[in-house]
Amino acid sequence: MRKTYDKETNINEMFDYLEEQIKNSGQPKIEDEYFYLNHEHKEMYLSIKGYFSESLRNPEVDAACYMLAVPEIFRHVDLFELTFPMDWIKQDGKLSEPFKKLKPHMQYLALAAAEASNIRFNTQPALSLGLNYWNLEQLRIFWQFTAIRRKNAM
Repeated sequence: MRKTYDKETNINEMFDYLEEQIKNSGQPKIEDEYFYLNHEHKEMYLSIKGYFSESLRNPEVDAACYMLAVPEIFRHVDLFELTFPMDWIKQDGKLSEPFKKLKPHMQYLALAAAEASNIRFNTQPALSLGLNYWNLEQLRIFWQFTAIRRKNAM
């Protein structure tokens, strides 16, 4: 369980992020051009990104926030217990209960994103599984995750 002061720090950073959004609300943002499953995905991404303020400086955290914001994933995760947006996948060295509740295609997305963050598993690489089974929408989510993750390289 996370310490209260860690959560408080994240919440204070989230309010700073929200204040910054209000100040810059008239300026177009790249996030408006991203692919989202639906409006809920976009809203959750922006909220999670505010909670993990490191996402403003670190594309790896930013991309992890995008993946965590996928509604089917987010519904199973307790955001306030995370120190990194992908921490929910593994618990005590094993795949977590929230992870096991996902449909296989979403599990492959989450695993591929975790593998990109150097979280390793004793399974076939998720990217190869995903490429065999993802539909076009799931491929677009992974492509967008990759584009966010590689922001500094562009």
